[in-house]
Amino acid sequence: VNSGDFVASDEEIDIEMFDSDTELSKSANLSHSNSTSAIYKPEDSDSDFISTSKSKRGPTGSKRGRGRGRGRGASSGTTRTSKKAAASSIAADGADGADGVDGDAGNAADAPKPKRGRPRKAPTAALDADGQPIPEKPRATRGRKKAVPVAEDTSDVAEDEFDIIANDDDDEDFTGSSKAKPKSKARKTPSKGKTRQITFDDIEIPTKEPIFDPRQVAELAAQYPDLYWSELASAAADSNDGSSTSEHAPARIDRIDEEHPLELITTNMTDQMALTGMALSLDGSMLATFGSSGSVQIWDTETFECLANLRDQEEPNIDEFFVGQFTPNSEYIVVGGKLKDRKRWSEADEDNHILPCPLKVFNILTGKVVARLEGHSEEILCIKSVVYKGENYFVTTSQDGYIRRWHMDSDWIVLIDSQEVEDGVTCMAFTVSFVPNTGNRFFVAATDDHVTLMDLERCKIVQRFDPIYSSYCDCGKFIEPVDEPIYQSHKPANAEGDDEMALESSSAMASSSCAPEAGRPYAYFVTRGVELLDAENNTVSSRPNTCTLHRLVYPTAPDGKFELQEIRRYYHDEYLSNSWLIRITSNGRYILAPTLNGQVFIFDIATGQTTGILRDHDTIEVRDCKFHPTKNLLFTCSDDGTVKAYRGIRRAKPATPPASTEDVEMSSSENASAGDKRSDSPQTMAVSPLASLKKGVESLAVHDSNAV
Repeated sequence: VNSGDFVASDEEIDIEMFDSDTELSKSANLSHSNSTSAIYKPEDSDSDFISTSKSKRGPTGSKRGRGRGRGRGASSGTTRTSKKAAASSIAADGADGADGVDGDAGNAADAPKPKRGRPRKAPTAALDADGQPIPEKPRATRGRKKAVPVAEDTSDVAEDEFDIIANDDDDEDFTGSSKAKPKSKARKTPSKGKTRQITFDDIEIPTKEPIFDPRQVAELAAQYPDLYWSELASAAADSNDGSSTSEHAPARIDRIDEEHPLELITTNMTDQMALTGMALSLDGSMLATFGSSGSVQIWDTETFECLANLRDQEEPNIDEFFVGQFTPNSEYIVVGGKLKDRKRWSEADEDNHILPCPLKVFNILTGKVVARLEGHSEEILCIKSVVYKGENYFVTTSQDGYIRRWHMDSDWIVLIDSQEVEDGVTCMAFTVSFVPNTGNRFFVAATDDHVTLMDLERCKIVQRFDPIYSSYCDCGKFIEPVDEPIYQSHKPANAEGDDEMALESSSAMASSSCAPEAGRPYAYFVTRGVELLDAENNTVSSRPNTCTLHRLVYPTAPDGKFELQEIRRYYHDEYLSNSWLIRITSNGRYILAPTLNGQVFIFDIATGQTTGILRDHDTIEVRDCKFHPTKNLLFTCSDDGTVKAYRGIRRAKPATPPASTEDVEMSSSENASAGDKRSDSPQTMAVSPLASLKKGVESLAVHDSNAV
């Protein structure tokens, strides 16, 4: 009986005896051929459905082969009795045969052989004079007596494996005398060896290395310091020393207020289509812009001239670049965005069909694509280049919901391997920012409506935090405030009555001051997001758009929990930014927050006040803004296809304070009389990549003129 077949009782199985090995072989082959799983295929479907029910063995009405589990020739007692009766009948019919044997003799001769071994005899015991049975000597058995195996330690072996029944054959003794058969010997079970009880000390549990170990992270940070944070600190110190008395600020932009307004610089940095992102080279000498035209433009941050226009000439489809990053030596730039099928339309997207989107690495001098990295299936929304333990990496996010780590060779163009962060939950991943003082091992990603802490080394999620915005959080970055932020324990004055959104988290409400817990390291993290359209027929949001300042508190024990504490929110009645792919920036004193109607709001980090509004773009999304790390410059780009450049100036403070924020707004109309003046302060820049690029452009121009 096969496993899984239902059998009511043994009487329902009628098994036929086989007369030869040939019949048994035929039955087995027939049974095997009929046991194949049946396949059902509907007429209107391309799928095949395999039946899980087993087919009957043998043809219909046949019982052959149904008793294979009992051994060769095995059958039930009823069948054996019927065969004996049939054999006796045949012997009786041949009683008058040629050999002259009577019916009984013929029956005995032609009857089938009995079961292996001789039939059992009834035990007879001799009696003594008193009528008591005489003890019988144990009779000898035919053949060698079976030895019982001796086991020293049988703690892990089943006890039944050593059960042996002695005297298995029912034979007479060697003398041929008929003696009573002794009772069967009892089953002998070998004595068990002494078993040692196992304790927890004997179990070797593999030690799990903690993901976040404060001691190891501190050693890693000391070996690989964050240079970005030291540059910010030095720049802030230079701007606060008060040594400069000229009209223009001596270094990077530090203050933006009535006394330190921003002045628009007349430039010609434009593109034919929308500009969605910008990137500065490590030395600050070049600015790259990325747009929907499928080209990357490289600008000189000193003269604002276009140095190169990079385009993949071998791409047959439509390129749109959203983001990019210079390599540390400024020789290459890696870009990403959207790749669309030129010959296929998508009704769902109302645009050309989206293809898997690769990373493309351009050589800035030659303008050629030197590497193409495949891995994301949808738009690439962020690119970060990072050096971790002396190895080069790119970290990218995508609208496909995956964050991918690209391990690059020392030249930044040869891919060693690529790996996705184990997630499986995130729908959209927007930006990443590396956690300060961790040696570039950990980073925080803006994912869906919250932020997630991830491990670059293991490509795993460390911790998810609670949602921040009702729709999604599309930008987040670590900052180093110059002044300690003032904790906000209530809704801002501009918040309207019954706003359902809590403007402070429960963790922030639990504290009455902005001072962190003593002895615990922390870093400040700022985010922006989008709210759900839930009012006026789902056309506007009932919640105001805000930027949020958080404090990320590090654990002090291995694999402890991080805490994301909300400090305050920044917003204004006219701050409308319910559009995705908008990035904020900060210089440590202010947060610059673009909007969807051509404005850029400037929020003071410490006080939360709005100190200025830039209104120089058309009434369309402003996508990105960048503070120059060493120069007195600020850049903004928009879907109107232009880049605006600002510089900070210093004015005498008016006698009376302005009545409203509008009095300190910096616009192009205010500063039209300033012309195209440049800063007189000394500029700090590394000109080696830029000089080589200029020489390359000049040589290419000379070569083209000679060719003509």
